[in-house]
Amino acid sequence: MASNIYPHTLACTSKTTFRCPSNSPIWTINEIAESVNGKILKWGPPGIICTDTRILAPNKNQWFFAITGQHFDAHEFISPELYGKGCVGVIGNQVCNNWDKGFVQVEGNGNVNTLNSLVNMACYARNSRFSGVLVGVTGSVGKSTTKSMIALALESLGVNVFQSYGNWNNRVGVALSLIGIDRAVDIAVLEMGMSGKGEILELARMARPEIRVVLNVGDSHLESLGSLEDVARAKGEIFEESKLGDVCVLNANDPLVANLTVPLGVRKVFFGWRRGCDVRLVASQVANGGLGVQVVLEKERETVKFVIPSPGLHLAINACAAAAVATLFGVSLAQVGISLSKFSPVQMRSELLVSRSGIKIVNDAYNANPISTRAAIDLLKDIACNGKRVVILGDMLELGSTERESHEKILSYCCDACIDLIGLVGDRFRAAAENMNLIKTDYIVVTNDAEILSQKIVKRLKSNDVVLVKGSRAMQMEKVVDVIKAM
Repeated sequence: MASNIYPHTLACTSKTTFRCPSNSPIWTINEIAESVNGKILKWGPPGIICTDTRILAPNKNQWFFAITGQHFDAHEFISPELYGKGCVGVIGNQVCNNWDKGFVQVEGNGNVNTLNSLVNMACYARNSRFSGVLVGVTGSVGKSTTKSMIALALESLGVNVFQSYGNWNNRVGVALSLIGIDRAVDIAVLEMGMSGKGEILELARMARPEIRVVLNVGDSHLESLGSLEDVARAKGEIFEESKLGDVCVLNANDPLVANLTVPLGVRKVFFGWRRGCDVRLVASQVANGGLGVQVVLEKERETVKFVIPSPGLHLAINACAAAAVATLFGVSLAQVGISLSKFSPVQMRSELLVSRSGIKIVNDAYNANPISTRAAIDLLKDIACNGKRVVILGDMLELGSTERESHEKILSYCCDACIDLIGLVGDRFRAAAENMNLIKTDYIVVTNDAEILSQKIVKRLKSNDVVLVKGSRAMQMEKVVDVIKAM
């Protein structure tokens, strides 16, 4: 059996927690003031931290943290109307004139970017409130799915496991995740994303993960970073300040990941197909008519075979990465298989839905880049289908100079896959269709708006069709999913 490198995490028996702002742990006013180096100008009772007035809830003591940014200032939403919504205090630069609830003024006497104060609170939470082990996961694709798989496998230990909400993986999201970790948590699993150089390093400094995972490097964020090598360096920032006792987990299949620099003396753990990996993906194949994936993993002399009840062969490498992390904590490979046999897709990531009329929908609408889009098309091809296979794609953003070529390659990939009907949303896919002389083809529908495409595409769908919906977040492709679901 694998050695358990963190034996103290086995003491707790509660199950995995999945916290959102409304049920975060309690903070006292003294903790709040200390964490933001602030002043208590008006007393307030203990409460949870919230950054969005829209989700304040009556009968829950909530402190509203007023975030300032380049294009917004949440102080504008402070008014006595918040009292009835459960707000017991404000953390920020100032309050309105007639405010009579709690108020902690952050360091800087009312004239600072309070986002920096939120980060200070997150660092305080990490250093003074959370004494467990933290796992940080980054990569171009698969972060949310792998994070959820890791948490699911670790739950089998009977410890209290926290995973960050949704894809809270930027500066604000990671800060809120750290603030939202209860003192009773033994292991926290956070994902870390970026769009430019230096961002992962800041997140790693904030979270200080003991286990640091890089899943892959792909052609996303090229607009700001320029090349795959630059993307790799930006992802590799998670390893930069790792110290003795930490573990860096790397994908051996991806040369850009496998060759990342790790500080001298820090342990490296490899996962992937290659022989010699600490956890090896021996085999993977489609199961259950394309609605599942059979996976065979190997660690030392132990082998396990199991089926992930979700579509997409790409899930196999995510499972391998999750196993590499979970076994560090003493989870057996057999138990990893049992746990991941119960895996459910993260919302809007290869999520299988069925419309009222029986149309199968693969809702992969959360985000898109060329790697994840090709994987999603492969997933669609593998699903058993008695009707049409339909792909509905929104533009892929932040691709920089590769934008035109990437969209044309994806459209060509769809055509080569013999997809029966293709819906395209956005200027980039429109340009690709025009450049490839496909704009007037019967099996391609092109619009600049997801809602307009929805109305056009539903007229051509029948109950035995299978539909994939995918696109970058800004394209709002979930609107298409909602329309098809209602059919």
